[in-house]
Amino acid sequence: MGAGKKNKRASRAEDAPSEAGPQSAAAAPPSLPWGWLFAGAVFVLALLVYAPALKGPFVLDDYDLLEGASVVRTADPGQMLRSLRPVLMLTYIANHRLAGGFEPFGFHLVNVLLHALNALILWRLMAALFGRIELDRRMEAFRPLFVYGLPLLWLLSPIQTESVAYISSRSEVLAATFYLAGLWSFVAWRDRCRWATAGLVMACFVGTVLTKQDKLTLPVAIVLLDYLLLSRCDWRGLKKSWPTYGLFGLGVVAGFLVVVKPVLSAKTAGFGLDWREYFFTELRMYFRYLGQLAFPFGLNHDPDIAPSASLGDHFSWLALLGLLALVGAAVWFHRRAPLAAFGVLFFLIALAPTSSFVPVADFAAERRMYLPSIGFFLLLLWVMARLFEYRSKAPYLVTGALLCVYAGGAWARSAVWSDELRLWQDAASKSPDKERPWTWIGRIYSQRGQRMQAEQAWQRAAELVKPGSEEEAFLLSNLGLASAQAKDYDKAIAYYRRALDIFERAPQIWAQLAVAQIHSGRTEEGWQSFEKAMTYKARLGPEVFKLRGQELYQAGRYAEAADDFRRALEFTPDDADAQQNYQIARKAAGQ
Repeated sequence: MGAGKKNKRASRAEDAPSEAGPQSAAAAPPSLPWGWLFAGAVFVLALLVYAPALKGPFVLDDYDLLEGASVVRTADPGQMLRSLRPVLMLTYIANHRLAGGFEPFGFHLVNVLLHALNALILWRLMAALFGRIELDRRMEAFRPLFVYGLPLLWLLSPIQTESVAYISSRSEVLAATFYLAGLWSFVAWRDRCRWATAGLVMACFVGTVLTKQDKLTLPVAIVLLDYLLLSRCDWRGLKKSWPTYGLFGLGVVAGFLVVVKPVLSAKTAGFGLDWREYFFTELRMYFRYLGQLAFPFGLNHDPDIAPSASLGDHFSWLALLGLLALVGAAVWFHRRAPLAAFGVLFFLIALAPTSSFVPVADFAAERRMYLPSIGFFLLLLWVMARLFEYRSKAPYLVTGALLCVYAGGAWARSAVWSDELRLWQDAASKSPDKERPWTWIGRIYSQRGQRMQAEQAWQRAAELVKPGSEEEAFLLSNLGLASAQAKDYDKAIAYYRRALDIFERAPQIWAQLAVAQIHSGRTEEGWQSFEKAMTYKARLGPEVFKLRGQELYQAGRYAEAADDFRRALEFTPDDADAQQNYQIARKAAGQ
């Protein structure tokens, strides 16, 4: 009688799990030639789709890697630990030491190869999972759709472009390597050796957290996967994995004390934002992300998001109801459709650390979709498998068409990332009322010697920035620089004075003012401004020493000029101009 009830219950479930062991025919790995062919195809596809991005430069936060005090240069173990991301830093150091210094190509190549590796780990995870859950005839027929289609959709989706093409987003890609390896290890070896599995999964968890702190959700994902898919929605089945969960408990406590707690007090990640405003805004972002996953077009690495100060702003209340409905549906149908429920809940849980109560610098970023998108694609394939008839080829044809569209979209998007100016112009066209894209466009034009275009971009940025902010001060100094390059020194001095009225503790602006004053004939005032710049020791950077070194050289004070260029090189050792000026000044000083 009991066995009959159990079989009846399993027959009602669309993808009810079973205890089929790793030796079952379904769990058998693919033949070696086919496995190698698929693995090779994944790497070839990744390299083809991201070929344009391999030629891309450093952008945005990537420049932090180049600084003289960067851990990538020093390789100091203590500095690596203080970064809270030592595993990530080790990969950057390896890039720098073993693959061409600070040549961007090597950094981009590692990102692309890691992305391909992650797709292969996801492939093995799905193969192991579908070898251990009992499926009805319909779902059994579509097994290859999940095992091969899911990794390929995830590999080629344009939504992944920012994570792969942006060097600083390696934190997302590398953390996903450990995260997915942890899930795979748990599914593949859960029934073989409990303590070995627990140790392996825990090692993956540690690697994940030491790569990116917000990936603490791996234990929750494993519990969900175990309950919904491996333990047949029976909490008693979780007892089998008690060593893993015991280690997780200790790891989560240690991780919070050692990693998360220091991060919560950091100033660089956006924690100065009001948590309520951030939370109300993030409610909307879940549906923004779902829309981008469903229709990955018009992507923008710097979106202009209006904040929600309350639930009533921008329909945040409706987004909250939508999220509650999603969770409610997943819970209500979790016994009848555990695979779909896991897809929904995994998406929400993987996204929660950056899209809930704890503020980070930007309201939305495509790179945050790197891991959560797995849940979306799992649900998408489940829907296709339910819509089409048993043995229908339609789901495969639809998936194939999607892969072609995705590959084209990802290639086009990676081409945008191949050029810094094109990237920021793309952002400015989609976020025309946001200051940051225009500021970067001006900077790039200035570096390329296109002064008029730089000035126009900075003027536009100045119209958008908050009056009286530090951002306005530095934009005014940029406009002063453009005026100085046009030899309109009086106008430049006026811009610099306005900037210093807003933010006096800016040594670089004092140094720029000094240069303009000296070139306009106000030599004494200029040297006084340089002295003022040097009083802000904690904020001194290479530009201050380079500017003063140039003026000291012109004044015939060669030894002092050489010393300033040397100090500039301590910040940026690879600065070719500073290196050349240093040697010229030393030679003139007879050193």
